[in-house]
Amino acid sequence: MAEQILSQVEVDALLKGLSDGDIDTEKEALGATEVDGVSVYDFEDQARSVRGKMPSLEMINEKFCRSINTELFNFLRKGVDVTSEGIETMRYSDFLSNLSMPSSLNIFQLTPLRGQAMLAVSSELVFILVDSYFGGDGSFHARVEGRDFTAVEQSVVKKVVDIIFAEMDAVWRPIHPVEHKFIRSETNPQFVNLVGAGEVVVVYSFQMDVDSRSDRFSFCVPYSIFEPIRDKLYGVRQGELDGIDKTWSANLREQLDHVKVGISGRIGMADLKLSELLSLKVGDVVQLDQKIHEPIDVLIEKEEKFVARPGIRDEHYSIQILAVKEEGGS
Repeated sequence: MAEQILSQVEVDALLKGLSDGDIDTEKEALGATEVDGVSVYDFEDQARSVRGKMPSLEMINEKFCRSINTELFNFLRKGVDVTSEGIETMRYSDFLSNLSMPSSLNIFQLTPLRGQAMLAVSSELVFILVDSYFGGDGSFHARVEGRDFTAVEQSVVKKVVDIIFAEMDAVWRPIHPVEHKFIRSETNPQFVNLVGAGEVVVVYSFQMDVDSRSDRFSFCVPYSIFEPIRDKLYGVRQGELDGIDKTWSANLREQLDHVKVGISGRIGMADLKLSELLSLKVGDVVQLDQKIHEPIDVLIEKEEKFVARPGIRDEHYSIQILAVKEEGGS
């Protein structure tokens, strides 16, 4: 087929259409990200590579909700109902963008895991806690937007944060013992750089209702902190664990059956002075503490395990096992 070339008139008409907007270029621009319904996959998007639900973490949060209500009632002397709002994974920048100013941002370490995490308490919840602590009923609303928290507000929130951390420590213990260690508190999200903006964080939020007034607090934990214990958080059922343990034990037992160990019979011992040891020569006789008719100790890899009688069998020195030595016995 002969190559078709646009005439000058056609070229001029095409350029004029582009400049006047008569030709739609939106579809061509879209082709850079989507072609025939196929979207470009961002391999640097870590959020895509994080697996779904974390059953163990969900169980931790449910237990936390049941236990924290009593502790907060004792502190505030008001009815408190804390409910879990679920677990999300997102970019750290997305979490920060959802925070209002000011917020009570409590930085902590989840020891012995490495890295820092955050407990964010909304400004509205701060007011609810402070008002309730001093016996208020919510009829007076203090303005918190656009200002830092007062020393009194910070003190009350710190007490609540300590209660939350203590309860979290308790419910974490059966899964993986950790300690929520408070480091510092901030009010401006820009001053809290836990990880890079594009890093993935695990966010688990809670709704706190105090006498029909409610707002939320959220834990923000970099996913990298959970990496060493991710198998525990994603959860394996106990039945599956038992099956894995039995299989592993059977395989280990089978392999141990083929392991070779050294066995030796100790016919006796003697103590010599260093001068006597250095003067030993061929033909000298050293008397041992074991008499000829007494049983001897049998050692497995230098550990005493049996008592035996020495003898000869098929022209080889041999031993006949008489007894098994008790653990730690002589």
